[in-house]
Amino acid sequence: MASINSLVLPDELLKQTTSRCLVCHAPCPAEVWRTGGIFSKVFMKRTCPEHGETSVCIASDARFYWLAKGKSENACCGVGSAKSNSSCCQSADGSNPGTLGRNADPGDALGVMEKLSTCLALIEIVNSCNLSCPTCYADSPLGTREKVDAVPLDDLKARIQGVIDRKGDIEILQLSGGEPTLHPQFFELLRWLQDHPRIDYVLLNTNGVRIANDDGFARELGAAFQYGHFQLYLQFDGVQEAGQHFLRGADLRATRERCLERCREMNLPVTLAMTVTPGNLPFLWEAIEFGLRWTNVRGISFQPIFTSGRIPNATTTTSKSTTRLNTADIILSSVEQSAGKLRFEDFTPLPCGDPNCATIGYLLKVGGEVRSVSDFIDFTKVQDFLGTKIRYKLEDLMKCGCDSEPLGELLKQFELDESHTFRLLIKPFMDAATWDEDRIDRCCTHVIRPDGKLDSFCRYYSGFADCQPK
Repeated sequence: MASINSLVLPDELLKQTTSRCLVCHAPCPAEVWRTGGIFSKVFMKRTCPEHGETSVCIASDARFYWLAKGKSENACCGVGSAKSNSSCCQSADGSNPGTLGRNADPGDALGVMEKLSTCLALIEIVNSCNLSCPTCYADSPLGTREKVDAVPLDDLKARIQGVIDRKGDIEILQLSGGEPTLHPQFFELLRWLQDHPRIDYVLLNTNGVRIANDDGFARELGAAFQYGHFQLYLQFDGVQEAGQHFLRGADLRATRERCLERCREMNLPVTLAMTVTPGNLPFLWEAIEFGLRWTNVRGISFQPIFTSGRIPNATTTTSKSTTRLNTADIILSSVEQSAGKLRFEDFTPLPCGDPNCATIGYLLKVGGEVRSVSDFIDFTKVQDFLGTKIRYKLEDLMKCGCDSEPLGELLKQFELDESHTFRLLIKPFMDAATWDEDRIDRCCTHVIRPDGKLDSFCRYYSGFADCQPK
C-alpha cells in the first residue's frame, strides 16, 4: 500500500503575475503556487523591495481555483517549475515585467477597459448615504434630504450615453452610490434608463432603508419600474445576529424584511447581496433558505469581505492580515451546511472575464422541492472555455464569452425561467492581499468614472495611489 508521503506531490508554480504589498500597496512581482498536500490550496506570494515577502491563501481548496494567465509573450519564465524563480524572472535590464497583458502599465489600464467587453457598467449617482456602515467599499459620507450630494442628472445621462456611443449597448447598468434611492431625480433617471433603447437592464444597488420606511417612495417605485428590465440588488447580511453590527453598525434585519415584503407586494424581483465575513460564514445555507422562501427573490450573491474603502482598522490589522475568505470557502461552507441539497458540481466559473472573478450556481425548484441543478445539468460538459482561455489575448476578450459559449446559452435559459431557478453567485472582489493583475486584464465589471471613462471595479475602489484618476 502506498504511504501517505508518496501521495503528496511537490508544490507547483502555476504562474507569475503582479500583486500588491500589503503594507505600502506598491505593485510587486508575485507568484501563484499550488501546495502539494492531500488537501491542496493555492497561495499568492509577493515580494516588496521595502517590506519583504508575504504569502496569502487565495483558494482554500485548489479545486476551485482556475488558472488564467496573461499573453504568453509576456511570460518571463517557464511555468510549472517546482523551484523558486526569483532570479529567472528578471528581464535583461533587471526589471520585472511580470506575465501581464496590456494592463501591466497602470497608465494603459483605462484604455484597455474601453476595449474589453463590459458585462456590467456601474455608475454612482449620489455620494451620500442614509447609513454609515463600517464596511462601505465606497466610503460614502452620511447625508440625507438637503445634505445629499447628488450627481447632476444631465451629467449622469452624458456619461452613460458616452459609454453607449463608444462601446455599444449596455446589457446591465447598475445604479450605486452612496445610497442611490436618495437622488432627488431618481425616478426621472429611472424612466430615462428604462426607455433607452440601448440599455437592456437596470440593477439598483440599495440598502433598502428608503423602500422599507418611505411609503411614498415605495409606491412610486412600484409604479415606475418595468418588469423584466429592473431588479433590486439588496444589501443583505444574513438571517443571524452575528456580524450585523460589524457590517452595518446596526441590526437591520427587520428593515430588510419590510423592504422584501413591499417588493413582493409590487412583484419587484430582488437579488440578495450578502457580504460574507468569518462571523456569518456558518450561516450561508440559512441565507439561501431565507431567499428561497420569497417568491420574488431570484437569487443570492455572496461577496467575501475585502478591505477597499471603509473597513474597521483597514490601515492596520485588516490590511496586513494574510487571511482572506475566498470562493472556495463559500463553496465548501454552503455545500457542507446544505446537508446534501447543494453539491460542488452545482457551481461553475463564468466564461466572461477571468474565471476566478465570478462563480455561478443554481438550485432548481421542481415539484415543490428544491433540487440540485446537477440532477439535470452536467456543468463540466459546458466548460470548454476553461481549456481555451488559459492564455489570452486582448482580441479574445473584446467579445463576451457568455455570448459565444454553450454555458452562456444555458444561463440565459435559467434566467428566463425565474419561477423555477434560484441563482447562487460568488463574486470575490480584490484588495491588496488578493490582488492579481491578470484579473484586472480580463475585467468585465466596469465603473463609469466621473470623467466618463471606464475602469475595473477593483481598480476604481482599491484606493491605491497609482489607481486614482489623474
